[in-house]
Amino acid sequence: MGIFSRRRAGGDAISAFWDWWADDGEELLTTATRAGDFEAYVDVMTRRVRAMARGLEWETRTGTDAEHTLCVSSGGDAALRPVAERWYRASPPAGRRWEFVPARSAKPDMLDSTITYRGRTFDLRRTRVHAAVTRAGDGFILSVHHPGFTGQWDDEHGLCVLLLEWLLGEDDVERWVRRVDCIVHDVVDSIPAAEVPGCVRDLARTLPEPGWLVMQGRHGSGDPVTVRVLRPLRWIDHPRFDLHTTVRAVFDADGQGLPVPGAVAGLDELEDTLVRSLGIRGMLVAVETSRGARTLHFYSDSEDQNGRDALDTAVRDRRSVTARHAVDPGWKKVQDFA
Repeated sequence: MGIFSRRRAGGDAISAFWDWWADDGEELLTTATRAGDFEAYVDVMTRRVRAMARGLEWETRTGTDAEHTLCVSSGGDAALRPVAERWYRASPPAGRRWEFVPARSAKPDMLDSTITYRGRTFDLRRTRVHAAVTRAGDGFILSVHHPGFTGQWDDEHGLCVLLLEWLLGEDDVERWVRRVDCIVHDVVDSIPAAEVPGCVRDLARTLPEPGWLVMQGRHGSGDPVTVRVLRPLRWIDHPRFDLHTTVRAVFDADGQGLPVPGAVAGLDELEDTLVRSLGIRGMLVAVETSRGARTLHFYSDSEDQNGRDALDTAVRDRRSVTARHAVDPGWKKVQDFA
C-alpha cells in the first residue's frame, strides 16, 4: 500500500469517528462526563482516536461556548498535527453540549495550582522562566526553573513543555518556542512564568507583516544562489499542508548559472501558472535559483488529490520542468530557508 493510500485510510477512520459520534458517541461521552464516570468512556474513546492515527491524544474540558470541549491533539508531533486538523474540520458545528478543537488551548490558571507529576509535587506558582529571543528574532529559547527540579531531565522536560502549553496553548508553543531547557539553578534575569505570554505578544508586535524576503549567497563551490522565501515560514500556521512539492525548471543560464534576460519571463510565467493552478489548495513558500535551474517549493494537503494533480497537470507538457512530491509534516525540507 502506498503512502497516499495509507493516508486515505486515515481519512476513512476520521469519517468513521464522526459517524460513531452521531450514532452513539456524543450521548455516551456527555452522560459519562456529567456523571464523572471516566471508566465508561476512556477505553472506547481511546480506541476511536487511535484508529485515526496511533499517537493522537485526547482530552475533555469545560467548554467555552458549549458545556464541554473535546480536544484531539497531536501531542506536539508535527506528523500527527494534520490528522488532528482534518478531524477538526470534519467535525459537526459546535452545539449546546460539545465544541471541538484540534490542539490544546492555554490554561494559564493552572500556574496557580500545585500538581503531582510522575510522583513528585510541584507548586507551579514558584516557576520562573528566562526568555531569550533567538538570533533570527522570531522566537524564544526558554529556560524553565523550579526549585523542585533535580536535573532528572527526561521527567522534568516533559513538565516544562506541559507548563508552556498551559501558558501559551499547544500551537503557540510550536509557533514561538524554538527550544526548551530545564535549569536547576535560577538566573538573575528570569521572570515569573505567568509573564511569558506577555513576552510573546510583545515580540509578535515587533515582527514585520508576512511577505517575501529575497536572500543572496553562494554555494561552497562559489556558485551564486538567490532565494525568495515567505516569512514567517511556519508550518503550524497551515497545519493541513503536509505535502511538499518541488517543481524544478531548467533554464538558459549565463556564466554564473543565473537566468539570461530572455529566460526570466518564462520562469515568471511558470510560477504564475503554478500558483494559479493550485489556488487555495496549497501555497508557494520558497523559490531558489542557481546552477541553471529554478526550484519552487509548494505545500498542500496530502489527502487532497486535486491539489497534487493541479501541479502535475501544469508541468506535464513543459520541457525541462519536473515535479516531485514527498510527505513533509513540519516543513523540514525548507528549514534551511527559515
